[in-house]
Amino acid sequence: MTDPDPTAWAEALTLYERRYTFVAVGPREHPEWGLDLASLVRGTARDPREWRTLDPDQDEEERQDDAAFPFVAPPTNEPEIKNWRAHLTEVPRGSAKRLLVVLGTQYLDVTREREFDHRRPEMEGKADVLLSRFPVESRFYANTGYEDANPDFYQAVTGVHTFSQYDWDVGLVIVSESEVGLFWSFDAT
Repeated sequence: MTDPDPTAWAEALTLYERRYTFVAVGPREHPEWGLDLASLVRGTARDPREWRTLDPDQDEEERQDDAAFPFVAPPTNEPEIKNWRAHLTEVPRGSAKRLLVVLGTQYLDVTREREFDHRRPEMEGKADVLLSRFPVESRFYANTGYEDANPDFYQAVTGVHTFSQYDWDVGLVIVSESEVGLFWSFDAT
């Protein structure tokens, strides 16, 4: 697996042009990666490679009032981190790839995506580029309630635990030895 370059990464992020989606990667600075995730949510962590991020609320008034908006307040201590992590389910890399694709669909549902069969190779190619930043031994966590060890997010995304101030959101956390990535899409309707 080869690392993408900043141009390939930025191009792959166009997968999320049609969705209200937050994407950020920060350094892994703590043994407990929940603290690093909280820094991403608060906007205090910066991409160690200085690559493009997506933050649709960056200049919005809500962010001035609440640094974590649209997320709920992130954990600040160990019990809160354990509670937060209890609502994330580890998924394999293949499922993570499909979830990254789903996050780029209009309705967070490939069955409702217009011309998905035609667009699927391009969308999966962009998801592959995003995943290529993270080494093989990385771990992947979703806020879905799947009990299946290998969930197929193309079938459906159900049973989410929201991490935002909205009624529904879906996301993926990627944890490597050196970085933590956050890919999150919101339904603000």
